[in-house]
Amino acid sequence: MKNKVLILILLGAFLLPIVSFGQIAMKMELSRHYYLQYEPVFAKVHMRNDSGHAIAFGHNKRLQGKLLFEITDTKQRRISRIQGKEYPMVGILLRPGATQTVVVPVNEYYDLLKCGRYRIRAYVQHNMFSNVYQSNECSFEVSHGSITWQRTVGIPDFLGKNEISKVKTRTYTIKCLIEGDRKTFYLLVEDKKKIYSIKRVGFELGQERMACDVDNFSRLHIMLPISPKVFTYLIYNINGELEKQQVYKRTKTIPILIRDPRTGKVYVAGGEKALKKLDYQDHKE
Repeated sequence: MKNKVLILILLGAFLLPIVSFGQIAMKMELSRHYYLQYEPVFAKVHMRNDSGHAIAFGHNKRLQGKLLFEITDTKQRRISRIQGKEYPMVGILLRPGATQTVVVPVNEYYDLLKCGRYRIRAYVQHNMFSNVYQSNECSFEVSHGSITWQRTVGIPDFLGKNEISKVKTRTYTIKCLIEGDRKTFYLLVEDKKKIYSIKRVGFELGQERMACDVDNFSRLHIMLPISPKVFTYLIYNINGELEKQQVYKRTKTIPILIRDPRTGKVYVAGGEKALKKLDYQDHKE
């Protein structure tokens, strides 16, 4: 009973009129400034309550509020919000002086499929305030990238149910995206109707080159240099899921991918397995 009374008191406090000096301070950060086409664009939005009152986002009309974005392209055309899509704010409570951070996959709410440069700003509106509060402006670029390697493979039929005339295929594509002064490699797994996976694989390193091959189970093998003497070995399945990751180091020989022409198996020859913390360190963005 006491809990119910407390809830009613809090709701009543939220419904009281708030004077016009109340405000929400906002700051926005992007995960990166360069994105491959179809890659998710994440915005981190920080909201600080400087109003001196608690701000709740709820279903009640007085508690309703929205987090929206103003996005424009290079021609200053505004990007429309996808119909019926809106970031869910219900349940968020901003106590006086407190800061709340939300991470929003912007491309789920706005159409960012076209390549080009965009400017973005977040803003909050709430029925308890007459003003709309906005963040700083950020910019980002969406690009096609350039194809460095591509292979179309058949989807394995482990149960033997598919007819040979109806073999389905998917395409592995390694794309290179220029991000300022560095080149980043991406893996795309797709067919004519759908993109199954987009993953950042690694970065170009000097004169060393990435090597790719596909085995008898249509899995993609990648050997990518991460330093002049250290290489990461990756195996992705037909859905773009990482099945295996190992790290090799250069010895008197360089680790390379070898494909057995008789069996179709792909394996690593040369070099030797590297030891974590001794030969390399984990680097996470």
